[in-house]
Amino acid sequence: MISKKFSKEISGIFYMILCMIFFSLNDTTIKYILSKSENKAILAEIIFLRGVFSTIILGIYLYLNDKLNFKILKSPALHLRGLFESIAGLFFFIGLIFLPLGDLYALLNLAPILITAAGAFFLKEKVGWRRWTAVLFGFLGVIIIIHPQHLQFGYAFIFPLVSAIFIAKRDTITRKMLNKFDSLHVIFITSIFITVFFGFGMFFYYQPINFYTLQFIFLSSILILFGYFFSVKAIKATNISITSPFRYTILIWGIIFGYYIFKEIPSYNMIFGSCIIAASGIFIIIREKKIGIIK
Repeated sequence: MISKKFSKEISGIFYMILCMIFFSLNDTTIKYILSKSENKAILAEIIFLRGVFSTIILGIYLYLNDKLNFKILKSPALHLRGLFESIAGLFFFIGLIFLPLGDLYALLNLAPILITAAGAFFLKEKVGWRRWTAVLFGFLGVIIIIHPQHLQFGYAFIFPLVSAIFIAKRDTITRKMLNKFDSLHVIFITSIFITVFFGFGMFFYYQPINFYTLQFIFLSSILILFGYFFSVKAIKATNISITSPFRYTILIWGIIFGYYIFKEIPSYNMIFGSCIIAASGIFIIIREKKIGIIK
């Protein structure tokens, strides 16, 4: 007979994998829209409209479940988290324009490694030699992927790395307020911030969007909401340390969708470097569970 704890762990892992599938499908949809557009400056308009759709849908869901709490709009911590999320999103989507999905996700997955380094420098957390070694190996994986002597995609690798830095800042803040707010409230405020942030960017360049493109933007808003939904389900199902290693499955989906939709063929450097980054990140997660930093 399967124990209740084991059943919850399996559910949490399943939800996390689904979360990564939907996030990857969302990114693939955005990349597809951009690939069909002659002017990439339409990016801000796309994310703004997606944000409008997702914020309204999430707001209606919260209202129907009697969870719509506007008091959270006054929280400085949520404001700061939303700002970091918005900046991370900006650099991520710029990277999405220039880089294959596999490379983009590989470099973005440096975030857990950066969180450990940020914890040591900004939160004064004690980081032992094992985790510092994993951090250094993670950076080695980045060097292997970008292949400094080759630079196949120029300096576009900078964009996901900057995004990873702001994701690390976002998650460092999230650590402090994990038990203070409902997960859906955090997502709701973040969605509002991203919508407003890219709404300002939209004023610098605006062009009419046809109904065909609008359908894909609406699809993107549904996909990202499903991603958030399963993310919350994973958090509630079991400990973060159990589900976090499965965040790296997004690398697999990125390679699959990139290959079949955009004909992106992953390089040996990308595969090898990704394995190093993933192994480093998973080791850090396991180690932090062991010493009690995460549960």
